[in-house]
Amino acid sequence: MKKIFILFIIVFCFASDFTLMFWNVENLFDISDDHGKKDGDFMPGGSKRYTFRAYRLKIIHLAQVINHINPDILAMVEVENRATLEALKKELKHTNDWNIIIENGPDIRGIDPALMYRKDLFSYVHHEYYPVFIKKRGYHSRSIFRVDLAMDRVHDTLSVFINHWPSRRGGKEHSDPFRLYAAEVLLKAIDKTLLEHPNYRIILTGDFNDDKNDKCIDTLSGQKHIEYMTRKKPHKVHGTYYHEGEWVSFDHFLISNFKGSQLKIDQVEIKAPMWIREKPGHCPFRFYKGMEISGGYSDHFPVLFKFSIKRKTVE
Repeated sequence: MKKIFILFIIVFCFASDFTLMFWNVENLFDISDDHGKKDGDFMPGGSKRYTFRAYRLKIIHLAQVINHINPDILAMVEVENRATLEALKKELKHTNDWNIIIENGPDIRGIDPALMYRKDLFSYVHHEYYPVFIKKRGYHSRSIFRVDLAMDRVHDTLSVFINHWPSRRGGKEHSDPFRLYAAEVLLKAIDKTLLEHPNYRIILTGDFNDDKNDKCIDTLSGQKHIEYMTRKKPHKVHGTYYHEGEWVSFDHFLISNFKGSQLKIDQVEIKAPMWIREKPGHCPFRFYKGMEISGGYSDHFPVLFKFSIKRKTVE
């Protein structure tokens, strides 16, 4: 009995759990003019009537959800700049342990992918952007953002790709080629990463503006070296986004090169506590409805990817 108890303690002490959270945070803007970007709607004199008070409410509401989930890595899209993340960081648990990675990208509205991580758990290795230029529309969509993080407790490096693919503006059929092009850019980036770093463990996440069974996502999951992660859904929640009376799931996780790793995938889920749902109904309680501030959180639910370090049996 004593030997079994000691064995349990050894295995327990070596176990480590991590959570990667992705969230489209729905227009996280500050109230200052970003020169060269079309961010005028999100200023005190703009159409959204976005005051400092509204900005602070947005920050506090996002922080409430993030603190409830308590992730170790936080990937986001629709972030204007570093200043907004510095403000968010001050409201988070483990305030002094968060590092921020973001650069101003080419998107005309000034919204970018971003990543925050716990520097007491991970070490920064590298980050890189992969442009997505839509020739037919004549503009740059959001770049695909890759961040490499070393896991300090094991000899593994995570390569996290954050995506915010072109929208369905003009209709799905019209816009499918733009997302297929983004998928092509992503696949080339993955191949390049694995060629240069064959032991990196790759996680793909983001707002892909397509559902699991759509052609654009199938382009990824149809690859032999990429696996789609099915998410657990909360009761009465049927997707990550709700538009015109229809549930859709635009926010996903896929993985590559996890075989032979010490990392064990524990759970993938949509996180939707009751207080971030619309009442009545169960869709996301968004911060804006049209031009009016509704005072919610985001128009997307966050998604979680939980993994742990798989240790050999201790004898």
